[in-house]
Amino acid sequence: MTGICGWLSTQPDAEVRDVVASMCRALRVDRAETWTQWSSPGISIGVLEGSLDADLGARCESVVSLGGRYRLWMTGEAYASTGPVELRDVQHSHELTFRKALLGALVERGVDAIAAVDGEYQIALWDSDERALTLMNDRFGGLPLYWARSPRGFGFASGVRGVLMAPGMSAELDCEAIREAVSFGGFRLGDRTNVAAVKMLPGASVVTVRDGSPCFRRYWHWKDIQPVGDRPLEEHVETVHGLWRRAIRRRLTGAKRPGQTLSGGLDSRAVLAEAAPVAPHWRAITYGIAGCDDARYGQQAAAAMEVTWIFHPLYSGQDPDWLERRTSYVQQTDGLIQLVDLMHMEALPLQTALLDVHISGYVGDAVSGSTFNSVTSPADVLAHLPYYGTSLGLDWREALARAEQAVLELDGAAARFALFEHKLPQSTNRMSAAWRPWLRVRKPFIDYAFFDFCQGLSTRVRGEQAFYERWLRARYPACFATIPYQKTGMPVLTPSWRVQAARVTRFARRKMQPFLARAGLPVRPRVRYYHDDEVVWRAPEIRARIEGTILRSGSVCCDILGREAVARLVSAWFDRAAAPTQIIGALYVFEVYHRDLRHHLDVARRSA
Repeated sequence: MTGICGWLSTQPDAEVRDVVASMCRALRVDRAETWTQWSSPGISIGVLEGSLDADLGARCESVVSLGGRYRLWMTGEAYASTGPVELRDVQHSHELTFRKALLGALVERGVDAIAAVDGEYQIALWDSDERALTLMNDRFGGLPLYWARSPRGFGFASGVRGVLMAPGMSAELDCEAIREAVSFGGFRLGDRTNVAAVKMLPGASVVTVRDGSPCFRRYWHWKDIQPVGDRPLEEHVETVHGLWRRAIRRRLTGAKRPGQTLSGGLDSRAVLAEAAPVAPHWRAITYGIAGCDDARYGQQAAAAMEVTWIFHPLYSGQDPDWLERRTSYVQQTDGLIQLVDLMHMEALPLQTALLDVHISGYVGDAVSGSTFNSVTSPADVLAHLPYYGTSLGLDWREALARAEQAVLELDGAAARFALFEHKLPQSTNRMSAAWRPWLRVRKPFIDYAFFDFCQGLSTRVRGEQAFYERWLRARYPACFATIPYQKTGMPVLTPSWRVQAARVTRFARRKMQPFLARAGLPVRPRVRYYHDDEVVWRAPEIRARIEGTILRSGSVCCDILGREAVARLVSAWFDRAAAPTQIIGALYVFEVYHRDLRHHLDVARRSA
């Protein structure tokens, strides 16, 4: 299933079926998507299903407890359960029998019964006697869920646009959203969206709504992760390898056309190394600039594992061109993915044609490696968001105060978890959610047992002892012993002196290229990055479209941040002055989103 939505009116006898039908129409992004809807006086729930779910129509239906008091809906999937609910495999989580057992456990034990259910899901539970609606999601908020309330009731949906279709909802923009986006790598903090009234539900949430008033709590906290005791590194490697293999196999169950996107980094290659040999067949898709490191290293890894490798060039196509294609996803993603990161949508048609299940390697190094090891303070959190400190954003004092609040809300957990709480749901969950109407996305690096073990290791093990790299090199030599790593251009665990020597050699080659070319000995330059926004965006025609959108008459970005300041920074970026590309991407998407939002909602209303 691809989404869920619902409306609980403050008037118990209100007819609300049409409300949820309009919410479903606003959420639908593909003609193949359909929805199932249940209504009773004062409440209605809708569940959307994509083409992959056409043979599983029953899984969109609610399950009802004995006597009819409780009714439950579940979207998404579960992969394992160590609690009171028996789960055979991910396919079982699609079936009515699993949801009936889950409903029974929730009624008997309360909402904490889902704490041991590993997956990415959303649950709605209706108690007709108490007229209480309870919403729950998985530990990491893998499927984004948004909510808002108006004097007429409480609405929720898997997209902001769905919530805005509910009666009395205001679409007034959130001025702080763009301030935070241009301050923090294009991201907003906490529950913020681009609309002031609509909030995002954090992971591990339980929301109980009575009479239109929600009450919130968390059933799991970052501090619940238990430290892993010191043991020889090889024992840690043996343990994590077993957990990883189990996580991969659980997520391959039922996949008919499995595959992945493959970069030159470690995370997607870890997926390839374990999944490809046990899958009936495997497809690896790499996108980027032809000849870039990611393409070369990805192709080498695919060849080592003897799987089909497909390359998709970014910025390709004419009608529509790449900018038009990225822009077409702005409303679908609620304006919450800035233009740089919308590059990941360019290869979606290729994924849709080749895959039914995408096994994602996102957040691997953050979970298993040393990426966030140095984050021990609010200032470190800012550095890793990252904090830009330009004239358009928050100043250092304001930004630090927000980071301090984020760390305080961890209630004693390590400061690095502020990034898992605020950054990673935006950088990974929203992107994978945008793919889900066409294919299933499964993320083995956030398997509960795997995640808890890796994050329970000391920072010394993940850092100084290079735990992640040593595990991968030892268990998957074909993928890691000789194939370079994108960050260094050398295989993992290469001695630092050799890495530095290689850098000096590459630098010398770049300096010598003009002389070698004149001598008739051209040397192909290394293309390190898989994207080239700083060049492509500055093409005159593209510049005119991006700049014209941001600075248009009636620009909300200019109204909030000041036209002169916005124009000065945008012009400076295009003229190659120092400014992060993500700021331009955030300004562009925020402007497109609010420019077109009303029309998008009106179309959904008219299509009734």
